Amino acid sequence: MLNTSMPALWSPLRALLFALSLGTAVTGCGRKDEAAPSSPTVDRTASAESTNAPPAAEARVAPEPSPGAKLQGYIECYNQVTEGAHRTISRYASWVKDMQAGPTGQEKVVYGLYETDSEQIAECQKSFAQTAAMKPALPQLDKAAASYIAALVAMDKLVAEAYTYYDRGNYKDDQFAKGRALHAPLAASFETFKSASVAFSDALETENDIVLNAQLAEVEKTEGRKLTYFRMALMSQAKQLSRTVGEETFDVPKAVEKLAAFEKIADEAQAYAKAHSGELPMNWFTLDDASEAYRKAAKERVRRLRDNVPYSAGEKMMLKPGSAWMVEGS
Repeated sequence: MLNTSMPALWSPLRALLFALSLGTAVTGCGRKDEAAPSSPTVDRTASAESTNAPPAAEARVAPEPSPGAKLQGYIECYNQVTEGAHRTISRYASWVKDMQAGPTGQEKVVYGLYETDSEQIAECQKSFAQTAAMKPALPQLDKAAASYIAALVAMDKLVAEAYTYYDRGNYKDDQFAKGRALHAPLAASFETFKSASVAFSDALETENDIVLNAQLAEVEKTEGRKLTYFRMALMSQAKQLSRTVGEETFDVPKAVEKLAAFEKIADEAQAYAKAHSGELPMNWFTLDDASEAYRKAAKERVRRLRDNVPYSAGEKMMLKPGSAWMVEGS
């Protein structure tokens, strides 16, 4: 089943597909850069002085800057800190029932917040500055990255203060006075971060699509439509489809079109695998099984919205992390 019950800004399905497809594209670029021989520059002055002299040392030409390497620089830190930031937001919102008004002091249960990793966030702030300086310049992505890390750093400072306040139970001593004072700037920092996180994620996906499509075209050109191509193509098409069917509501004809594109490449991959069974690596079967499961789940999701099938009372109770997979078309 497709699990879309988590907030769109941190969907496990979206994160998984993004990580897999990014890893395929960026790792492929890295291998290409490392393996490609550089064009040597020969010291012709030394050669002219003596035809019997040993060849001059070759100066290796640095590889062209890679968009994939820059993406990797951003994504490493993004993966390390983003989930924790969203978890602390969810934790706070789980007991503060009115995020506009803030805590009342009458709450029966006070969970506080989860602590965020301030040291890791500080390291990521440095890493983001270094990555932004890398070539090539990617203006939209670099701008979104700067906004994201600035929002995260600002939020982290407020979270650290609020975490200490609630963890020590200080709200029991001041009748929530500081808790109420902290709420407005804390909640505002949450909203700023969530917006910046979505914008940065979208920018990463846009640039990743460019890298992945270029890599896919290169693989098709040099290797043909074989296992490497099908692995990358399946991830690419699955990611495109998940962006549509992962929303609470979506354009059904558009989803049908993207589903058909995924099924076409999945069918082609299965036909190739069947015809070349002797060359299949063991992990191919894991990918094939996952692709088939994803196909079925996506079809269930499309059918549910196409046929306008509402969730029953029982299904609504299961639409939460950990059990939503049991709801057909969730």
